[in-house]
Parts: sequence; structure tokens; C-alpha cells
Amino acid sequence: MNLTLSNITMLISVFLMSAFLCYAFFHRKNRGVRYFAWVMVCRVVYAGCVILESNSETLAAKLILRNIGQTSLLLLVPLMIMFVLDLLQKDSYLRPLPKLLLLSVFAAWSTLVWTDPFHHLIYAEIFLNDGNLQTNKSVYAISFNIFCYLILAACVYALIIYIRNIRPDIRKPAMWMLVFGCSTAVVEIIKLILPHQIAWLLPLSVYTGFLGMAMLWIAIRFKMFSIVPLARNIVMETMEEGILVASHGGTVIDSNKYTNTLFEAAGTSQIEGKNIRELLSRWPDWLHMCQQMEQGTLEIRVPLQKETRIYTVKVYPLYSRKPDKHGSVSVLIDITEKQQRLEQIFELNKLKDQLFTVVSHDIRDPLAVHVNLIEELEESRDLLHTDTHEIIDALSAQSRNMFVMIENLLDWFRSQKEGLALHPQWWGLSEIADEAFRMLQIKSEIKQVQVDLDIQADMKVHADREAVTVIIRNLLSNAIKFSKEGDRVLVSAVVNDQIVTVSIRDNGVGMLPEQVRSLFDSMQFVSTRGTAGERGTGLGLHVCQQFVRMSGGHIWAESTPQQGSTFHFSLRGSGIGGEGR
Repeated sequence: MNLTLSNITMLISVFLMSAFLCYAFFHRKNRGVRYFAWVMVCRVVYAGCVILESNSETLAAKLILRNIGQTSLLLLVPLMIMFVLDLLQKDSYLRPLPKLLLLSVFAAWSTLVWTDPFHHLIYAEIFLNDGNLQTNKSVYAISFNIFCYLILAACVYALIIYIRNIRPDIRKPAMWMLVFGCSTAVVEIIKLILPHQIAWLLPLSVYTGFLGMAMLWIAIRFKMFSIVPLARNIVMETMEEGILVASHGGTVIDSNKYTNTLFEAAGTSQIEGKNIRELLSRWPDWLHMCQQMEQGTLEIRVPLQKETRIYTVKVYPLYSRKPDKHGSVSVLIDITEKQQRLEQIFELNKLKDQLFTVVSHDIRDPLAVHVNLIEELEESRDLLHTDTHEIIDALSAQSRNMFVMIENLLDWFRSQKEGLALHPQWWGLSEIADEAFRMLQIKSEIKQVQVDLDIQADMKVHADREAVTVIIRNLLSNAIKFSKEGDRVLVSAVVNDQIVTVSIRDNGVGMLPEQVRSLFDSMQFVSTRGTAGERGTGLGLHVCQQFVRMSGGHIWAESTPQQGSTFHFSLRGSGIGGEGR
């Protein structure tokens, strides 16, 4: 081979294409790249055949090399189709049978090229002109070439559509790669139109390999093969949230189909390229966060043709390298249905509150009067016939149990109600305990359970008086409930470091360790019958736990089977006559 300037130039071009081929080979596992690598193989083989042909002397040698080059160009077409299909994830067309059928069409035509001396269907004339092989193709060959170029044009069009949907930062470089890659096809089309200019067009098809250097630089610079641009298209176009990307200057540079549809329905079309000042003028808070490239969350309402939709908008700054901000990304999440459900729940809660208010006033108060009347009967039982004593006792027990159940239910509802605020003040603990005991005095007397209060008169707690009354009343009621006839219940309190610990101890039936562990489980409402068959709702301890927690204290229990139980709860307080420090 004569190392002329032209040959050296063509060899450098082939080397550059080979370098690009090696780069593609190392990334062949990425989608699309495996077929692109084979496209580059065909391109390198064709360029090598052109160089060898230009340095061959005989017609036969030149024709063999020409046929090899033509075969490589023919195979380039189906490989280009596979490259596009793989890039677009059309895997159903890339199964072995469809690929084999596609390759067989071009392989058959390649066979016709090699066997042309026997049937003359490809070349009308073959001759040497100033040492260059010149061929005049037949109508069949020209038609097939046009068919191939139309296929390549369709592939290029599909790639253009694909590039329009990839990440904005690599959209322009990818388009330049496509332009450089089409240069060889353009030269081949010129060769088809001007077959007599083969002397300078043939080397030119190799010189276009210099553009491979630019393609290689773009691929390395923007990591075209190590990233998957299609992932952007798949993720952004299939996600059920809107995406809006704005540049540092406020221009919309990217968005997904969801966002486009949303703004079109709101009366704004073709949002890409618009300035956010115009696009987001109806939502100043959103506009401010995008302009300042600040992270934040807000809710917006978008009036559409038939309804108004509600969206949560999350704005994130767009970094290429901190602390430099290059724009903002807004994510829109439709919460219309969620908001409607919340409004329905709010209305149901209002109805529930009204219902419990009715229960509180229309059931509890008459029942309290009923209990008071029965207490008067009990006080006058000596004046009644002895046959009625048992009836009065049963009626008294049932009425009191029902009253306690309703009280616990209403107290539990009050403790669960959102927005409930306690009003802590300094109160005498002894007074509160006396008040709670008076509510249960008749119950303890009927059961013959003695209740002792051991609380210093000057001990004070900083809490809501009603809440503390409910806590002591429930714990004392439970202690009486699980005590046997003749037992004693002790209510005591100690103060330590401005924390008052109230203890209510009985020597009744007690509990097993596993029962103690499940006492304050918010998911369990277990009611156990008392020693005299008393029934409850299982809400009393949960009410106590909630009020103690809201008061800033703790509640716990200790128990031994058949030896009794002790319940403790703590509150802020003091052991002196004045307020705590």
C-alpha cells in the first residue's frame, strides 16, 4: 500500500471510527448500544474496504472489495432498525425469529450482489476509469437502494422523536451525534445520484469518519452510553404526577405529558419554552419559589372546564454542583379526591360530636337524676317492706353500672376528640380526691369496701381539675370493683422534686403479669367482671392514660394475683401550700 497523504488521512479516519467502536463495545450491555456497536463494525469494515480498493490494481480485486463494502452497508440497514427498536424498547420485534427474517432479506440481496456475474441483476456495467472501479447499477439495484434509504430516513425520524423526549441537558448533544452519524448516508446518496464522480466521492465517504471523533467526544462528555436517556421518557411520561422543570432564567425547559395536559385543560397550551412569570402568574407563592429556586411545598387550586382540582406542589432546586443552582423542579400531586375524603371525614366528625353532645345532655343528665332517686330509696329502705330491699339493691347496682359506663364512654370520647385542650391550674389534691370519693361512696358502702384517703391537705397539683377527678374516680372505681367484701382501698400521694405521684392500692383479686402488660394497650378494650359481677366498657383505663399523658405525667400498675393491685400516676405538683416554682 502506498502511504500517500490520501491513504494516511483515510487510515486516521478509520482509526477514529475504530476508537468509537471500542467505546461502544465497552458499553454494549446498555439498551441500544449493542446494535449500535455492530453498526460501527459495518462502518469500519466498509471504510477499510474503500482504502484497500483504492490501492488495488486489478478489476477482480477491486470488485471483491467493493462487494465486501456493499455487504457491510447492506447489513448496516437491519442493524440500524434493531438499534432504534431496542432504544425504543420494542422488544417484541427483537425476538430471534423477527431478527432472522429481517437479516435474511438483506442477506439475500447481498447474495445477489456476489452472484451478479451470473445474472447481471445488480450492475448494468462494471469497468475501470483512470484506475477507479466504476459501476452503473441496474434499475433493480437503484430501487432497492432507495428502499434502504427510506428505511434509514424512518429510523432517523424515530431517533429525532426520541431525542425530543430525553433529558434536556443531553438533547442537543444527542442531536449533533445524529447529524454526524448521518454524514455517511448523505455521501452514499450523492454517489447514487452521481455515479461518475466516484473518484472523489469514495474517499469522502471514509473522510466522514473524522466526524467519529466529534461523536466520540460527545459520547464521553455527556456519558451518552453509560446513561439511559429513555429512562427519563419512561419515568416522566408514565408517572401519575406532573413534572415542571424551569431554568435559572425562568424558562420552562422540560415537562411531562401529565403537566402539559393539566395546563392545556386550564387554557394554556405549549408550555415548554414559556417563562414561568407568565405560566405561574395565578400562583404567586409557587412562582416565588421557582424564581428563588427554593425548596418548599404548597397547595394550589387549578380551575378546569368542569371542576377545580387541588394539587400539592413540591419545589426543589436543581443543582449540577452545589451550591450553584441552575433552576427548579416542581412536582405536582393531585390530592382532589383525598381532600374530598378529608372533608367528608370532617363532616362525619362534626356529626359524631353532635351525637355525643346529645348523649351527654339528653341521656346522662336524666340518668343521673334516676340514680339520685334510687339513692333516696336506699336511704329510706328501712321504711319499706323487706321484700323490696332486694329489688332496690339490684336496681341500684344496675343504675350505677349504667351511669358509670356512660360516664366512661363520654370521658373517653372527650379524651380522643381532636383539639381538646386542658386548662391546668393549681388545685388541692386532697379536695379533688374527696370529690371523686363522694361520687363512689354509696358504691363502696354497698360493697362494704373501706376507702382511706392519705393525702396531705397542703399538697397541690398543676393540672386540669376535671381531668384529675376523672382519673382518680376511674382508678378508685376499679379498685372497689375488684375488691372483696370487707377489703380496704388506700388512696395516697407523695411528692418528690415537684412531681406528685398518686397511688391507689387495693388488696383484691390482683392480675397476672401478662394482664398488667396489656392494660394500657390502646388497641384493646377488655372489660372484666368485678367480684360482685359488675360490668364495664373497658374504656376507663384508656381515659386515665389519655388524660395523664395530656397532663404531662405517666401512669403504670403493679399487681400480684390474689394479693391486690396498685395503680400509680404522676403529675406536676408541690408539697407546700403555695404554687410550685
